Amino acid sequence: MNGDETGDFGYDEALLPPALSVGPGGKQILEGYRNDAMNGFAPEKPRFNPLNTDRPQSSLHVDLKDPIQVHLLTETALTDSKEWEILSQEEVDNLKKQISSLTVRIEQARANLAIQTKYRDAAISMSKLYTAGKIGNRATVDPNAQETAMERLESEQRCEALATELFNLEKEVLAPQRRLFQHTAAILQLTHKASSKKKTPPAILNGIPQSPESLYTYTNGRNSMQFPNDDLDRTLYFPLEEPEGFNQPPKTDLPIPPRSPVRERSNQLRDEVETLKKQSAGQMDMITNTERSLEVLNNRLRELVIQIDPNKNAEYGPAPSGNIEPGELLNSQLDYLGQGLESIQQDSQGQQELLADSVASLRQAEERLHALSLQVYDSIQTAEGDHPPPPEVTGSGLNEHLEWIDSSLPVLARSAASSSEAQQTEKVETVLVGLWNLIQTGYAEINREREARRNIRLGKGMEDDEDDVSADESFDYEEAYSLDAFSAKVQWLFQQATSLKDQKSVLKRQIRQQRGLNNKTDSEKDQELSDKVEELNRTKNLLAFSEDNVQQAKAEAAEAQLKLSQALADLDTMQVTQAANETAATSAVQDQLRDQLRERNAKLASFEADHRALQDKLEIVEAQLGSMTEQLREVDDVKQTAQQEKWKLEEQIKIKDEELEQVNVTVVELKTELTIAKAELEGAYGSRSERAAEAAALTRRREMQEMVQQTEKLKSELDATLKELENLTKETLESEKEKVELESRLDQAMSTRSNLEADISNLREKYNIEISKLKEQVEAEKFKAGPNAAGTGPRAGASMLSEQFRASMKEERKRFQEELREEQGRRRKLEEEIRALRKAAGPGKSSLSLQQ
Repeated sequence: MNGDETGDFGYDEALLPPALSVGPGGKQILEGYRNDAMNGFAPEKPRFNPLNTDRPQSSLHVDLKDPIQVHLLTETALTDSKEWEILSQEEVDNLKKQISSLTVRIEQARANLAIQTKYRDAAISMSKLYTAGKIGNRATVDPNAQETAMERLESEQRCEALATELFNLEKEVLAPQRRLFQHTAAILQLTHKASSKKKTPPAILNGIPQSPESLYTYTNGRNSMQFPNDDLDRTLYFPLEEPEGFNQPPKTDLPIPPRSPVRERSNQLRDEVETLKKQSAGQMDMITNTERSLEVLNNRLRELVIQIDPNKNAEYGPAPSGNIEPGELLNSQLDYLGQGLESIQQDSQGQQELLADSVASLRQAEERLHALSLQVYDSIQTAEGDHPPPPEVTGSGLNEHLEWIDSSLPVLARSAASSSEAQQTEKVETVLVGLWNLIQTGYAEINREREARRNIRLGKGMEDDEDDVSADESFDYEEAYSLDAFSAKVQWLFQQATSLKDQKSVLKRQIRQQRGLNNKTDSEKDQELSDKVEELNRTKNLLAFSEDNVQQAKAEAAEAQLKLSQALADLDTMQVTQAANETAATSAVQDQLRDQLRERNAKLASFEADHRALQDKLEIVEAQLGSMTEQLREVDDVKQTAQQEKWKLEEQIKIKDEELEQVNVTVVELKTELTIAKAELEGAYGSRSERAAEAAALTRRREMQEMVQQTEKLKSELDATLKELENLTKETLESEKEKVELESRLDQAMSTRSNLEADISNLREKYNIEISKLKEQVEAEKFKAGPNAAGTGPRAGASMLSEQFRASMKEERKRFQEELREEQGRRRKLEEEIRALRKAAGPGKSSLSLQQ
């Protein structure tokens, strides 16, 4: 009407809630889950009825032994589940998977909601504490109070969000559960077979009909004209034309007495008949239930018979079933059960025979395996004498023998490897000895030939040939073989080969000058000799070069190993020092925190003391906070030094990796050079040279294997150092977390200090105000009380004022003590809530607790 309306009836359409979003809000849902969250979402206790022994989890108002109640409940369930849907097996499996996933999510949501509700309660209590402490000074705005209020709002919002999520999940899981339950009930309704009872005509009890009124309407065979219904020919007794009403009970007009003994008797008989009917119905139900259980048992028995011997019992007949009268199927089910038990007994006898045969064969196999184990043990005893003997034959199985063989195989492999290595070393030794003997005998023959030529020249009166007297006069022809002597001999041969090379050049010049004089055979011999000398020189050079390379590689590997061991030792020392520093720092911080807590408790306990004592304690707290900040700085310095040492170690490890790569490259080069030298040696010499090359290759191969093993060891040590570095990084991260926790605790201590200072200032203001008021009252009373006061005088006014002052001080003291008690109670509640939250959060959250 005023022109400010934006919609119908003066309401803004944007402010109206949608009709479809009507439902419980987050606060209502959270309020509904409050009791469950307090109980930890404990499941409800199922009902227990001790009268129903077969199914005690039932209502107290149900008697399962009463067939009428059970029958009524069954009929109700069958009629209710008649129209429900039956699902396939795939749909049932999908529903079960959906229900299981939703239940897992529901449990997680419940656990989160329980934890968040505890956090919310703690935040509410903290906010109440701040609001209660600031009642006397409402004008000041505490940032801690605002922070606690924000935390409270956030925790409440989180709880509401979790409650709505849990509500939606529980609502979502109801649909698949309902479909699965309806499917189960429909299947049971479909497979349920009601007991078909044969309706029997009403029997005549003791020759009397069921109703007593029939006594007055039926003659019951007393009429002489009424004959019994037998097989006699009625034509013998009755005329062909029967009158109307013949063979009918005569009508009587006698009235039925209301209180006749026959009526009472008939009522009793009717009750007995009803009870008998109920008993018979219960017995028939019991018979049908036993028939069903026997049918199920027989089906399981048939499956068991087929599982025992599938080949023999594949066509085993099914259990008898069908729409047969109750009681008739029971005998056939029992007969089928007896046949199944007999067949199982027969099959079990066959299985026992097979088991006995298998046990005998297993015994034989165990004995044979024991014999083989003894042979293996005899072969192992030569290599390793402390190896345990094989287990005896006990008939318990082959596992012990197989485990012993598994443990013996590495020993056999080592013994075989050692024997092969010994054979190879012996072969190399024999080859080297043969070469030594060949060199010795060759030079001995050369020396004998030289002596013979000298004697011949002396006998002819010729002078000694100076060239014939060579530098090998100091050669020991009877020297024993040793590896050092062999290496010295090879070096001497190298020197001789070089000198022969020089002589070869001289001989070449002489051969050129005297080529025309010498014949063809001499030239060929000289050529062959020169070729042999060249080949010998080449092989000697190659051997010397390969030996130098191998020695150089060994030296480099030894240096790398020494450097790595030094790096590992440095790393160990650094770890030990860092661990000691960290433990010392953490223990000192913990002790100081404990001292601070004790002092804080002492402050709270001695809050009734003077204001000066409180101020002194606050100064002590400030001093302790300063020491704690200094210790935190020291911890930061230690952490930085550890980080720098870690970086240095990483650089050293990189350098070691590069050195390892260089060693691997040199090893590969040595391998290639060895293969080239081996090929040249094999091409230069015959069988002897091949054997010598094999001996050298074996030694080189062994050295190469040692080098490879050393490199593998170095790699493993490097991996260990890397793992240790990872552990160091983890420890540094944990120390960082501890630092954050200590800072948070320092913030809490600062906040408590500020709160205490605020409380002290409030108390000072209160005391000053009260003292000023009392002084004013005293001054006013002094002015009021004159010298002519009625029978009292100034002393009475002063005593009255002193009493008022004492009463007011007592009231202030009581109020102050009550406030202190309330503050202590709140503090205790907060500590209990914090402990409960820590317990709920679980162990292992703080690294301080782990290191303690």
